[in-house]
Amino acid sequence: MSRRLSYALAAAAATVLARTLPAVTPGDRSWLARRLVRDRYSDAAVALAGFCEQALFAWKNRNYDIRQNGEAALIERLAPFGLREVFDVGANVGEWAETACRALPTARVHAFEIAPATATVLAARLAPLRERVVVNSFGLGDSEGTVTIFSDSADSTATSTVPLALSFNPGMTRPKEPERASGRITTGDAYLAQHGIASVDLLKIDVEGAEKAVLEGFSNALVEGRVRMIQFEYGWMNAHTGATLKWFYGRLGPLGFRIGKLYPEGVAFKDYEYSDEDFLGPNYVACLASWKEVIEAVRCPPLGGRS
Repeated sequence: MSRRLSYALAAAAATVLARTLPAVTPGDRSWLARRLVRDRYSDAAVALAGFCEQALFAWKNRNYDIRQNGEAALIERLAPFGLREVFDVGANVGEWAETACRALPTARVHAFEIAPATATVLAARLAPLRERVVVNSFGLGDSEGTVTIFSDSADSTATSTVPLALSFNPGMTRPKEPERASGRITTGDAYLAQHGIASVDLLKIDVEGAEKAVLEGFSNALVEGRVRMIQFEYGWMNAHTGATLKWFYGRLGPLGFRIGKLYPEGVAFKDYEYSDEDFLGPNYVACLASWKEVIEAVRCPPLGGRS
């Protein structure tokens, strides 16, 4: 059978399922699923299970392209609200920071990149926007000092202060031993005080496993309500570091934040459920409940209609 014919038949089968399944009861769906993978080791069952897994990933927005996964769309939805101070912690080579600068005309973007070589690339990329952006060649954490950073020269997105961040790489080959370097960190509270910044409108955190440390470094600002919205990455590393969704809800909920997963359609704000703890990522958003107009502007329904 040719590949083209195989694709056509698979697409036709998917269309039939998509049109039929909504009319089938949950019990019958369960029976059908068990029947289809009855011989779980057969080629057909393995292929079907793999396809269903990929479909679930797509449905749950496991996507790291900011133009497709909702990150850029969120920034654009925030444009009417006159954001003033935006922090990009873990800026890498500047795609998110550049997008924020161009979409938020009233904002000043503070970009933090702890890896020296990557920070040089970041500064060069953002040079045309130097009046709108502050490039910091250090990171943020829960203390001040020097830390060891682990990296792969072929993939700057994997740089982390957590060695394990480079050990899991679907579809990629990592070096047997990560490259090591020293990086400087300070706390968010110290940075705010040093630069005379009263509050942060949007705090984006993408630090490959160090999210808890970055948030704890803003402890005073968080308690005082001086951080209004946070976008944080959530994935398999969170299982290792203990920064589970339950932790984020427990840490930020009592401070007045509403939390939801980020999709291209918006932020699906909802209460925590253990079934949400899937470590698929990529991003969640926490917004002060008192910022009601922003919540209404960026929200979308949760998957399955839960709220």
